[in-house]
Amino acid sequence: MQQKQENTSSLFSILKGEFIADQDNQKYAPFLLMLVGLILINISISFRAERLLKTSIALETEVADLRLVYITTKTDLMSLYRRSVVEELVKNTGLKTSLTPPIIIDKGNE
Repeated sequence: MQQKQENTSSLFSILKGEFIADQDNQKYAPFLLMLVGLILINISISFRAERLLKTSIALETEVADLRLVYITTKTDLMSLYRRSVVEELVKNTGLKTSLTPPIIIDKGNE
């Protein structure tokens, strides 16, 4: 029972800061400061990793959305390349399909 009470009192002394105030334990102060610094660095690295993960997920979603827009736009443009659609688009300007085939002009090598 005495051992348990002694452990509890030493835990409270550490939490209160009496551990650092003691002259014998002041030699551990640089080590404790380094330990606290490493813990803070670890926390900041964890937050940065989570932020990068969120950014990565958002960018992947944006790429998927842009891929869908690309496919839709490509389909619309491919439908405009058909001859019947082109004829309909230029009908109002007075252009019409030629009924005679084009003449091929050969340049002689004379």
